[in-house]
Amino acid sequence: MRITKMTSQATDLTFRADKPFEFIRRQSGMTLIEALVLVLVIVILVISIYIGVVFAEKQLVTNYRDRVATLLVTGELEMEYYRHSRSQPFLLQTGVEYVIDELTKGKVLTGRMTIELRRGQESSNEQLLDFVYLVATLTWRDPFTKEPRYIRMREDYFM
Repeated sequence: MRITKMTSQATDLTFRADKPFEFIRRQSGMTLIEALVLVLVIVILVISIYIGVVFAEKQLVTNYRDRVATLLVTGELEMEYYRHSRSQPFLLQTGVEYVIDELTKGKVLTGRMTIELRRGQESSNEQLLDFVYLVATLTWRDPFTKEPRYIRMREDYFM
């Protein structure tokens, strides 16, 4: 019994029902060099994806710590604004320690905040206006890079 399967313009592929794998045996496979090149390409892709994930994770942690530091500084400046609006004196800080992140069990990343009072003048409608402003700075050392990092913000108070 002869069954004809798949025909094309180039070849007439036929196989016997009693030899179903004859068609597969006729196909040429990959050479060893082609297989090694394929494995090399896959390894390079996996390594580059891994490096990208590691970099993204470090950047995510850095962005999180920057956001926490920004919120801490903003909160302190808001508190000073509240005091000023109630005619209370500013409570300036010098090197007050704040927790930014928990690193491992029992270890935390801390930063030091300093709030300074400065004076300035601004010209508006040909008038010279006196004002004071607070500069809040939170500094810490990044655990990955060991580089110093800081967030600095300013709030103006016109008299």
